[in-house]
Amino acid sequence: MIAVSLVVATALSVTSLESKPDVHWIGVSAPTNNVVWLSGSNATIARSTDAGETWEYFNPANETLQFRDIEALDANHAYALSIGDNGDSRVYYTSNGGRNWQLRFRAGSNQFLNCIAMASSGEAWVYGDSLEGRWEMVRSTDGRNWLSASNVVDSAPLSDEGGLAASGGCVRYNNNVWAIGTANGSKARLLLKRNFGIRFKAIDTPLPAGPSAGIASVWPLSENDAIIAGGDLNDPSAVPRLMRYQNGEFAALPEPDFDGALYSLTVRPNGDMLVSNPNGAAYLNSADMTWEKLSDANIWNSACINQRCYLVGKDGFVARISFDE
Repeated sequence: MIAVSLVVATALSVTSLESKPDVHWIGVSAPTNNVVWLSGSNATIARSTDAGETWEYFNPANETLQFRDIEALDANHAYALSIGDNGDSRVYYTSNGGRNWQLRFRAGSNQFLNCIAMASSGEAWVYGDSLEGRWEMVRSTDGRNWLSASNVVDSAPLSDEGGLAASGGCVRYNNNVWAIGTANGSKARLLLKRNFGIRFKAIDTPLPAGPSAGIASVWPLSENDAIIAGGDLNDPSAVPRLMRYQNGEFAALPEPDFDGALYSLTVRPNGDMLVSNPNGAAYLNSADMTWEKLSDANIWNSACINQRCYLVGKDGFVARISFDE
């Protein structure tokens, strides 16, 4: 069992789970009550069908790829995104629980992809760093055919505008809305699009901007309502890090009691939130808008399904949170 520092709240039960200690887990997806998928360093992907008690491990590629994001549809079907230059940004797919993987998309040598999100219909968007004044995204309408897309935002990208691949959360689909958070430009921008919309609308945000700064994770609630998290990787004290956008206005939300840009953001159906970064993870109770520290481990991502959430991070860190019924 991995030794980690966990704080157990009165209404939460936090359990440390055993996994490979030599893998830095970054992607996590929990499509059903007992099924959870992980992705990370050393070209490694893991799957559990018993809520993280035991794991199967897979290597889709015989290379030292970093699988920064994973989107699982169920126990058998999942898409994994690796990142990097020189063709290392790729999308792999399995239809048999990870036993076999197909390469569905491989980026060009100068294309760097950050995050992937999928709808239940099979539509997918992959957000990449802009290149030579154009947006570099990848879209699939069915999960089978993947094409580069550039003319998909209502304005041109800013100089050096791209993404933060810290948690795979910079693109998200929820409530029939697609959202993307940008970074590295002179402004951190929120891109929003309805399910059947033609182009994303680009919205300037108050989050820190510039090199290695911006939005790391987004969570759309509706076409005019979204939560964003991020900050400045080079300035741990930079704020704001967590904001809500509603009908054209941004409002700062209470922030957790640890420094550093927020890497991950997960919003539960009841409005409660989970955030994490290398300084730990915290849980926001939406009823009284107070934060509770869950751990001080190096945690990069989170995912929730019904009465369970999962935290993943460095040195094989995996933890499961269970809520009182």
